[in-house]
Amino acid sequence: MPNNSTRDQVSAMEGDGFYNRHSAMQAVGIAALISLWKAVCRTVPIDEAPLTIVDYGSSQGRNSMAPMRVAIDILRDRRGASVPIEIVHTDLPSNDFSALFSALASDDGSYMMGASNVFPSAIGRSYFEPLLPPQRVHLGWSTWALQWMSGSAIDAQDHVLAGMSALPTVISAVAKQQTSDWRRFLQLRSQEMKPGAKLVAGFTARATSGTGWEWLLGELWSAAGEMRELGLLSEAEQNHLTIPIGLRSLEDIKAPFIQTGYFANLRLEHVDLVKVSDPCWEEFERSGDNRAFAKLHADMTRAWSGPVITSLISPSRERNELVSELFARFERRLSESPRPHEPYMAAVVLSKRP
Repeated sequence: MPNNSTRDQVSAMEGDGFYNRHSAMQAVGIAALISLWKAVCRTVPIDEAPLTIVDYGSSQGRNSMAPMRVAIDILRDRRGASVPIEIVHTDLPSNDFSALFSALASDDGSYMMGASNVFPSAIGRSYFEPLLPPQRVHLGWSTWALQWMSGSAIDAQDHVLAGMSALPTVISAVAKQQTSDWRRFLQLRSQEMKPGAKLVAGFTARATSGTGWEWLLGELWSAAGEMRELGLLSEAEQNHLTIPIGLRSLEDIKAPFIQTGYFANLRLEHVDLVKVSDPCWEEFERSGDNRAFAKLHADMTRAWSGPVITSLISPSRERNELVSELFARFERRLSESPRPHEPYMAAVVLSKRP
């Protein structure tokens, strides 16, 4: 992301493999995309070798293993068992790439297990910048990443997530930033994709009825409010806890393509909304263990938001302790009123003009 991005100054996700260990919700969303991914892998043109697959916004990699294995298997069914395949994982410079390479080397689900002629690598750079030479990519994959904005649009005084604010000034700023970011992402990826190449993306979105994040992130904002009331955070500090995430509607996603059907030589082959089921709810219904349920969700939320929230607190404060206090209060609130967390995800397939 650009240098003014809040995220670019901190760890992309909670490090030391924490995100890998606490990303069950993301895994459920990814599983919902696999049928689309299989269809794309079966139909993308692959006349040249080696074949290049790019994982945009890979984080620590565990949730990328299954889709990359699917792609390897299908492409080799089409081109032969020994066709060279290059897999490039990209994320911010501060991403925990050591966890990614550890997962590649030792996880039971690693796509490298038993594989030959597969060449993984990583690029530490934002996908709002050029990443690869022109016309290099056959297949692109990106999940749970494109909701992040390239910069912090504005402080929201009514919510912890910029895209869930009800304030007109924040709504306008987020919409402007997300429009620019979406077009920028499409332009850059088109330059890197070969003619006929395809990209599958899944990212947090909104339906007309809401986002699915109302309960979970409402409780996080309320936990911050408790800390302000107790004097642990000032009003200004609470207001500054604005995570730079927006939530596009399907209309927002379609907008660049409406006039001609193409944008930057890309066509929107598929777009719909998927409601992601709560991976913790079934176990909670069996056990009735409020505390275990709350801890799972608190850890999953901290895995993707903790570093950003930490960065939004002045380094002159004991910010690690404050963030731990915030998530302890958040966990307690979740345990008091457990309910399913079922966010919406946009499922998108893009193809480049042949």
